[in-house]
Amino acid sequence: MERLHTALAACLGLACLHLGGSAHGGEVPRLTFAQLVDSLRANFEVTQTIKSYNGREVEIQGFIIPAGPPDLSFFLLSRVSAVGNYCCEVPVGQDETVYVYAAKGVKILYDPLRIYRVRGAFEAGPHTDRTYGVSLFRMRDARVEEAVGAKIFKVGETTAPAPNK
Repeated sequence: MERLHTALAACLGLACLHLGGSAHGGEVPRLTFAQLVDSLRANFEVTQTIKSYNGREVEIQGFIIPAGPPDLSFFLLSRVSAVGNYCCEVPVGQDETVYVYAAKGVKILYDPLRIYRVRGAFEAGPHTDRTYGVSLFRMRDARVEEAVGAKIFKVGETTAPAPNK
């Protein structure tokens, strides 16, 4: 009987270990544009920390800027909308732009004011594409979906101060 209890406890322990591993193993790292900007050095090289994501699936949220075919098989992902609030925002550069190569044509309704969640194989470092030019950050085989409920402000930031009455 004691042997049966030991065997059952071992099986239960293995089952819990397996469930715990799969729950955490499925999580995809989420990168932010702030991390991308912070990873740049004066010579347009990127830090080892951001390079450690090379080839790994990551998620980034941002605005789509159409820059290629109408099927959105290639587009730019940016911190700022293509419509942009340029009276209040500094225009973005390559440090805040990700070149996205979609796995297949993207099947979404494009809206320049929506935030999208993009998942794909991440690449960091200078690269020249014969069609689209020089990029610092890329995502390949990307999948895109609307990021419903995504926050566009930093934590602790508000839209406007409360009016004084």
